[in-house]
Amino acid sequence: MDRESYDVVVVGAGNAALCAALSARERGASVIVLERSPREHRGGNSAFSGGGLRMVHHGAEDMKKFAPELTEKEISRTDFGAYTAAQYLDDLARITEYRIDPDLAEILVQRSTDTVHVDGIIMYG
Repeated sequence: MDRESYDVVVVGAGNAALCAALSARERGASVIVLERSPREHRGGNSAFSGGGLRMVHHGAEDMKKFAPELTEKEISRTDFGAYTAAQYLDDLARITEYRIDPDLAEILVQRSTDTVHVDGIIMYG
């Protein structure tokens, strides 16, 4: 690889990393993504999560914050449900077979919504 200069260096090619790379590129930055996995194993946990994202939310009003392009018609015919902090913590415990640091799990869950929506910038992934 030729030695070049980049505005943004993204380490890893998982869902969040690739979203960050795309976001930076869309804003005009020169970007390089560094990934050590062989091609067939790239994508991080996306292979297991289907590209889904977990965050605490309480239905349509919260979803409008994260997807402002949704029309009222789309909102009216969609059941967004809710995903509470208690449900998220239960899922983390179950998925990890209770091998998770409870303090870190609490931080992850309590900050999940704000992490996705920061200062008007929607961060997917």
